[in-house]
Amino acid sequence: MKRNITIVLLLAAFSIPAMAQRPAGKHDGKKRPEVAELVGDLNATQKTKIETITNDSRKRMESLRARQKAVRDSIDMFMDREGDQSTVLYPLFERDAALLVAVSREMYSTKVAIDKVLSADQRRALKAALKNRKTPKGKK
Repeated sequence: MKRNITIVLLLAAFSIPAMAQRPAGKHDGKKRPEVAELVGDLNATQKTKIETITNDSRKRMESLRARQKAVRDSIDMFMDREGDQSTVLYPLFERDAALLVAVSREMYSTKVAIDKVLSADQRRALKAALKNRKTPKGKK
């Protein structure tokens, strides 16, 4: 377990592209689609609830991402310094890893909240629409 945490912390510290987070509100340079765009048959109540869920989540994500940026900027600053900076960097690595966990939890809790608003058919439609968006062109 400690080994896995160490690996995650090292990856985060050195900003490996695989660990990089996309900027909020963007998807490959384009605006992320809203659930209403992906699931066409939402009623007014569902649209309102989902809009509230996504707006609240977006605000929390912006806060988390701002905190991540501040921590990562501090990590970068101390990584550039001469000598052993481990007493400062190790707690920053832990804070960065905790923020990454918080981002993942926020994404999952938003998904669960949206799923509760949708019917089973709408959840299937959303899942299919998201899968189609992720499939590279020419592959199925």
